[in-house]
Amino acid sequence: MDEWLEVIEQDHEAAVNRLNQSLNLKGDALLDPNVPPHTYVGDIDSVPPGECVLLLGINPKRNFDENFQRVNINLPMECLHNYRNSGKVVDLENWIQFQNQYFLREERNRRYFNKYGSWLGKHWFTETASDFSTADWKQMVCHRHLVEVDTVQYFSHKTGLNPEHLADLIQTDPALGANMRLIEAIIKKIKPKWVQVTGKSGWVIIETMLYINGMRE
Repeated sequence: MDEWLEVIEQDHEAAVNRLNQSLNLKGDALLDPNVPPHTYVGDIDSVPPGECVLLLGINPKRNFDENFQRVNINLPMECLHNYRNSGKVVDLENWIQFQNQYFLREERNRRYFNKYGSWLGKHWFTETASDFSTADWKQMVCHRHLVEVDTVQYFSHKTGLNPEHLADLIQTDPALGANMRLIEAIIKKIKPKWVQVTGKSGWVIIETMLYINGMRE
């Protein structure tokens, strides 16, 4: 997906430093320039169009455990390094596979996503929920029917984004603009039943996307 490449090909350190200054972020709310961007999780190639949900968060949480280091820093950094040297998309396959298979992996944030798997499985995707054992059904509902993205693709330990200021930056900052185009491309690809928005900042990107698309028309 060209839009995905546009996001990962950004100068992340420069983008994060620029955004930290522009958004006046401090302390634990600072975006971390040492962590590559979070673009999406969920099997965008296999979720059934029209039978899935897009979860739109604010920005990803920076943790400091070994699992986080391995799959959110070491893995993408190695893929990026190889891709920049070769120019071959095949060198990004391990990163893409991690994202697509995220809900099947032990490193997934099961506490956070299980609540969505439970809610979606009980009310909308009951057939999938009933197909799996008690231990697996929430996880499998997420894998088959959920894709998650964030308004801002860079990690921070705590969220401190100003929604109104963010709305302006989405239209002018190249890194945020690239992320918004990726979200639009994912929406067109998976055709979600709805976009589940978490937090006020999520509504900012929805309103901005609608405004920009209206201007294009």
